[in-house]
Amino acid sequence: MDKSDHFRKTLQLPRTSFPMKARLQEKEPEIIKSWKDNQIHKKMIEKRKKSPIFFLQDGPPYANGKIHLGHVLNKILKDIVTKYKNLSGFQAPFIPTWDCHGLPIELSAIKKLDSKQKDLSPSLLRQKCRSEASHWIKVQQESFERLGIVADWNHRVLTMDSSYEAEEVRTLARISEKGLLYRGTKPVFWCFKLQTALAFSEAVYQDHKSPSIYVKFNLDTSSQKTLHSKKPTSIVIWTTTPWTLPANSAIAVHPDFDYGLYEDEKETYIIATELEKSFIKETHCKPLTKIKTFKGKDLEGLSTNHPFLDRKSPLVLGDHVTLEAGTGCVHTAPGHGLEDYLIGKKYKLKEYCPVDVKGHFTQELPDDLKGLFIFKGNKVIIEKLEKSGHLIAVKEVQHSYPYNPRSRSPLIYRLTPQWFLALDQKSKNIRSQAIKASDHSIQFIPDWGKNRLDGMLKNSPDWCLTRQRVWGVPFVVFYCKNCSTPLLNSKITHNIADKMEESKEGIEYYFSKKVTELLPKNTKCESCNGTDFNKGYDILDVWFDSGIQHAVFKKNKNYKLPFPSDLFLEGSDQHRGWFQTSLISSLAVDETIPFKTLLTHGFVNDKDGKKMSKSKGNVLDPFEVIKQSGAEILRLWVSSENYNHDINAGKHSLERVTETYRRFRNTIRFLLGNLNNFDFNKEEQNYKNLTLTDKWTLSQLNHLIANCTEAFECFTFYKAYHHLNQFFTVTLSAFYLDIIKDRLYTFGENSPERKSAQTVLYHLLDCLLPLMAPLSSFLCEEAYGYFSGKKEESVLLENFPKINENWKNSEVENLFKKLFVLREDLNKQIESFRKEGKLGSNLEACAVLQLPKNFLVPQMKEQELLEFFSVSNVKMVEGKEPSVKAHLAKGEKCLRCWFYSESLNSDKICAKCRKNL
Repeated sequence: MDKSDHFRKTLQLPRTSFPMKARLQEKEPEIIKSWKDNQIHKKMIEKRKKSPIFFLQDGPPYANGKIHLGHVLNKILKDIVTKYKNLSGFQAPFIPTWDCHGLPIELSAIKKLDSKQKDLSPSLLRQKCRSEASHWIKVQQESFERLGIVADWNHRVLTMDSSYEAEEVRTLARISEKGLLYRGTKPVFWCFKLQTALAFSEAVYQDHKSPSIYVKFNLDTSSQKTLHSKKPTSIVIWTTTPWTLPANSAIAVHPDFDYGLYEDEKETYIIATELEKSFIKETHCKPLTKIKTFKGKDLEGLSTNHPFLDRKSPLVLGDHVTLEAGTGCVHTAPGHGLEDYLIGKKYKLKEYCPVDVKGHFTQELPDDLKGLFIFKGNKVIIEKLEKSGHLIAVKEVQHSYPYNPRSRSPLIYRLTPQWFLALDQKSKNIRSQAIKASDHSIQFIPDWGKNRLDGMLKNSPDWCLTRQRVWGVPFVVFYCKNCSTPLLNSKITHNIADKMEESKEGIEYYFSKKVTELLPKNTKCESCNGTDFNKGYDILDVWFDSGIQHAVFKKNKNYKLPFPSDLFLEGSDQHRGWFQTSLISSLAVDETIPFKTLLTHGFVNDKDGKKMSKSKGNVLDPFEVIKQSGAEILRLWVSSENYNHDINAGKHSLERVTETYRRFRNTIRFLLGNLNNFDFNKEEQNYKNLTLTDKWTLSQLNHLIANCTEAFECFTFYKAYHHLNQFFTVTLSAFYLDIIKDRLYTFGENSPERKSAQTVLYHLLDCLLPLMAPLSSFLCEEAYGYFSGKKEESVLLENFPKINENWKNSEVENLFKKLFVLREDLNKQIESFRKEGKLGSNLEACAVLQLPKNFLVPQMKEQELLEFFSVSNVKMVEGKEPSVKAHLAKGEKCLRCWFYSESLNSDKICAKCRKNL
């Protein structure tokens, strides 16, 4: 054995059984099992049972498919919040919820039926739907658990639980008691493919091709005389929905806009003067001569003849008319548009909708249209207009159009009887209350969330609550067989809700019972005193299901949850969805706001910022990532991203956080390895005895704790991630852990200098593991099992670290700021030597420091300077300005510590090593 091998055995090298290889695919399921088997979520809550409660209310995911990266982002963010809140001293239960009713599940269940089952009874179809939802709940729960989500899985909340369904019906009754429900025949979004109404919030907008036409409505003789027009006169409308022309009841103009009477060789047209140029450009007509100008209000009361039906179309006034496109004269069909409907109410126009539930024209129209699908009717109507001379121009345009995201089919406005929640009642104006809450009572993260929610609140029509489907909670109502008057009795509804819950049948109780079993004896119609009733079969909008979740949690038996909830955390689409419907329903019930803070995250796109789509082949499957790299990589990816905006996800971003994970793991392994023979309770060094470098490192740890705490408190988790990455990369790996290796390896096992470093390493681990646990839960749990300072069953039962006042040391920090300037200068000089081939490592150099008097605090020993500058010798001389000069070290290399020395003994060992040996 040569001498170097002999002396290597005398070194205090790191030893730990904490593995270098993560094997996350194998290790993570073991950790998840331990969390479940040991009921860690329950113990987290029990530990904080006397602490204030922080409640993040889980916006229910929809139980109809495998999870995607959007789910990953949402659930990991929620998990970070609840873990941090529990660690930092709150009782923060996480109660997972699922949205279980609605059209997608019903369609999925129907799709799986064979041909013999297509005509299943509604009851049997609901059974299939329940089974379908249950399957996906199981799949999604297993997926969320695999991501490291710690939750109360034993008390999850499902909207298809009988108790939930009953509370939903009770909530409906309470809203009814406030007088906010009404049945109206008005235009709503209608899906002709699925033959059901949709709420405003359910529609998505995408590109759609439509025919764009300019059409003449000829003024009748009397109106033409009123305008003193000598030639045949028409008012010109523009529309991209020719199929709605059979339902035209009027033409709207803005009262304050200027309209012109324009003449060509044969006839006269009325259009808005500001749109003259665009009209000529779009229709390719010859230049027009303006004869006169008048205000829109001057046209009110004039009348036109419908282009192909024997009907009058009067001119009416409407503030909704704009000058953005067209002619400033708006084709008005009260049966096919909400603004048109309101104008129709004002002018008592006929509410006319000649379109059936399947999107076909009804039998009351001419033979060439009756029974025709409306979009095919566009072509027929255009041909009729062209033949009659009423068509001025036609072309195809692509524009934004509402679609049903479930059926992927375009929506239409269709006049149909539905139940609505009124938003603008004089006695209880829900809309104004909601906007007031947005202005004064709700915190928005990020700030732009307020504008999004306000926009939805201001522009949403009354909430259409009813749907014509099978799988959902019933809108409990009865209709008099004699006069069709609805019976919406709160006491009866409450009684039915109680029976739904007591029987544990839920919605089946209502749907399966006869009317006589549901209604009290001698129930009479308020209008005609009739005693025979039909039962309503409409179901409630699925957004009402999730929106009334606040009412369910108010009655939660497992936790005394606060109201309002501290936090709602969902994607940016929920301003038109769950955020809005929760707020509206809560205000409608008892004028309360169900949340204190709304936190919004963006969508997940592919690496190029494009929407992920299976058809495009750009979908990143989270389970492919887990299979290859582990769920911890997804957790770190979520932690690293600024979720305030849409996030791009690709292999590059995952590779980046994988490198960070390796850095975290290797550093933690180094810390554990160098604590293998350290008993903190017996060997901890008093702070005043630590080296200045050790004190500086603890001050940096203090700063890290402060920065990360602020980041967690502000929900800017990506800042915590980057603070940690910077600390591990720069403070630890590139500096502190590198320079103390000599002290850890070559100094005596029980030397105060070595114990000083180990004391710091212990504090680092003791703080870093619980600090990182919300983000990197698997790594911290695994490492915690190897940590000698382990005090709890799980790192999740630890306390989040707090700033240690004893570690604050401005004097040391100021000193090190100056020293780091010198160190950087010295390293540049050494690097220059290295490029010239004069040396290989820093230890082949020495440094001459020129320092002003009293530059160094008295405790800065020579050995600490050697350690700080990582050279073999440091010489100090007095000077006016601090500076440093690099030289080649004299002497020979010590076989044990590799420092160069001029005082090696015969075994080639330096004086420092001889002392430590």
